Amino acid sequence: MIFTSSLPNDADMIRAIGSMAIPVNLFTDACFSSIDEKLICVERKKCGDLAACINDGRFLFQMQNCKEAGADYLCLILEGRYRRNPEDGLLEVPVWGFNPRTQKRAEVWEPVRPPMMFSRFDQYLTELQRDAGIIIKHTENVRGTADVILALYQNFQTPQNEHQSLNQIFKPPTPSVQLVRPSLVRRIASELSSIGWERSGAVAQHFSSVSEMVNADVLEWENITTTDSKGKSRKIGRKVAQKVVQSLGR
Repeated sequence: MIFTSSLPNDADMIRAIGSMAIPVNLFTDACFSSIDEKLICVERKKCGDLAACINDGRFLFQMQNCKEAGADYLCLILEGRYRRNPEDGLLEVPVWGFNPRTQKRAEVWEPVRPPMMFSRFDQYLTELQRDAGIIIKHTENVRGTADVILALYQNFQTPQNEHQSLNQIFKPPTPSVQLVRPSLVRRIASELSSIGWERSGAVAQHFSSVSEMVNADVLEWENITTTDSKGKSRKIGRKVAQKVVQSLGR
């Protein structure tokens, strides 16, 4: 279960979370326990509200209350769209207003109140993560906020040793195009009857020189092992070997 604030302004979040939400008189917007009995506290803020908190310290006070209540993990969900004004660098949010060009109501971008530089707002988010260890998520609306809370809840219900996403080592795929000049043995072998480019790689690995390849008999050719596109290994075989030796004038 996820405990949520029962305040009227959190009613939309409660509806979006659904049957998992248990509204109570809470010290934060949402909280739940992990599988190992750690307390996770979640606070959601609209962009303008958080900007005001930078000036008055209210958000940090709320986080301190969560810590005093025993929170092990703190999460901030920044809800709503925002941007940097391309001309003056002010932090802006979208609002519905009147567009004089179209003479219709439309979404317009306005600076938050009180005005704040986007760089200061972004720096504050960085400091919350780096210095206070607060998990920061960003959503466009309350539906996205509910989805993040539910995803956090599911994540913390899984034992930590079962999270394997970060326990991976990147292995780049083997390039299909060779960006090196092929050996003379391979270039000649690729022109031989029934060999072609694919089998010529195995031939070039088998023979160290053109003269060694030319002087090889049918028995040696038929025992060369090749690998097809599906990774299946097979020998060249007697029929192909006979054609190759014949094409080499043996």
